[in-house]
Amino acid sequence: DTSSDSEDKIGAVNKNLAFGKRKPELLMDGGEVVEKKKKGRPRKDKMATPISQPFLQVTTPPERDSSRVAAPPAPVAVLKLPTPSTQKAFSLQVSMEPAVFLEVENEVSMVAGSKLSQLRCSKDGRNWNTLLPSSVVTAAGSSDVLAVACEDRMLSVFSCCGRRLLPAIQLTTPISALHCSAHFVMALTAGAGLSVWDVHKQKALVKNESLLTVLSGADTTVSQSMLTQQGVPVIGLSNGKTFCFSSSLETWTLIADRGDSLVQCADFRGCLPSHDAPVSSGPLAAIQGRNINAGRLASRLSSTPHHLQQSMTLAFLENQLASALTLQSSQEYRYWLLTYARFLVNEGSEYRLRELCKELLGPVHKSAATSWEATTLGLHKRELLREVLPVVGENLRFQRLFTEYQDQLELLRGK
Repeated sequence: DTSSDSEDKIGAVNKNLAFGKRKPELLMDGGEVVEKKKKGRPRKDKMATPISQPFLQVTTPPERDSSRVAAPPAPVAVLKLPTPSTQKAFSLQVSMEPAVFLEVENEVSMVAGSKLSQLRCSKDGRNWNTLLPSSVVTAAGSSDVLAVACEDRMLSVFSCCGRRLLPAIQLTTPISALHCSAHFVMALTAGAGLSVWDVHKQKALVKNESLLTVLSGADTTVSQSMLTQQGVPVIGLSNGKTFCFSSSLETWTLIADRGDSLVQCADFRGCLPSHDAPVSSGPLAAIQGRNINAGRLASRLSSTPHHLQQSMTLAFLENQLASALTLQSSQEYRYWLLTYARFLVNEGSEYRLRELCKELLGPVHKSAATSWEATTLGLHKRELLREVLPVVGENLRFQRLFTEYQDQLELLRGK
């Protein structure tokens, strides 16, 4: 009885709760259970209920591991080259023929808080001057152009008559060395950046190229710098190596090495052109200096096997040809080409000699697909071949080769 009475009481309580809180009436709509909407104003709690949105699966990014912190970028090596000190006044002769003199006087006057500097130039007795808003640190010039670099890192370029040829150029770091040759201007900055401009074409040939590639080792410094008449920049280092930057290859190329054993041991004394004086005024000769002495140590290497001596001389002569080509020195290229050809003839190197003649001759029949250039450094290749063939004909072993290319040259003469 007790248990049945308890069950009756619990059932009554549940019944009262059911009547006190009526469940919302549900209707079936398209298979889905929806709540039946009643007339009248909705209850407050219903208004506050947000509208349900379709469920989107969002992938949260993984938490960062605090123990794995990204390493900071490696510091960029800052190269420092020496800079010239600012002087109150200085003068220099920038050209011999015609005679061009340049004078600089810094802080000649003060205008609106700015110290003005004066640049004066004399060419064939005619003078001109101009003012600059900053002290001039260094100057350079040629018979065609004048260039001055100032403390505010601005580079100005003028003609020898005083006309400004380029807008003022902002250098990245202070100037270290400044050179002019023909109508080219070269600037080497303290941050080891090199730039070369062709003033006539208003074009940059070298764009702030870093010397980091060639300055190997903490003790290596720039010992000299120069600019050739063809606008090729040359950098000499304290370790005895000399590099030039090739605009066509877009890289630094080694053109001289004081410690190169090939230079000391190459023996080409019997191969020098008899009718040509040694080329001593070209840039390659100026760079290599006394290191080139036609086998200075060759006489001491009498115990060296002939094939080794031959290989060293061959490698040296090919390096000379490549260096003259990179420096765009046409006369030195011709000189070393004839020396190289005579060496090949003397040593009986028919394979290399034939390849050389083939390159100089070019295609016999014209073709739109050919990439052969008729000239190199302004020299006509077939004219160079005409100079090489008499050397080839001196060796009876190469009479067939001589006749073959001589006949082809004659056939091409009328074309």
